[in-house]
Amino acid sequence: MYQTWKKRLTPVVLGVALITLAGCDAAEQSAQKLAEEAKKEAQALISDSVGEVVDEVNRQVDSLQESTNRALGKDDKENEQDAETPQAKPEKPLEQGVET
Repeated sequence: MYQTWKKRLTPVVLGVALITLAGCDAAEQSAQKLAEEAKKEAQALISDSVGEVVDEVNRQVDSLQESTNRALGKDDKENEQDAETPQAKPEKPLEQGVET
């Protein structure tokens, strides 16, 4: 009697083991996909955060430059004129001759 149960139970146990292993493999693949998606989302969030921080720093630098120009007595018109005025070209240096 023990032998007949053993013969019947062995294929059932092997079948359950195979189903369990297949389930574990599928769970592992799902976990890997989930981890990859989480990594991509984290990178996107970090990229967005860095972009926002850089934009805010740029705004603060612009504000500081404007207040510095006001403190120095410069206005926007002078800055525009300075930017549009071409620089004076330096005079051409005298050419040195060769002594003989």
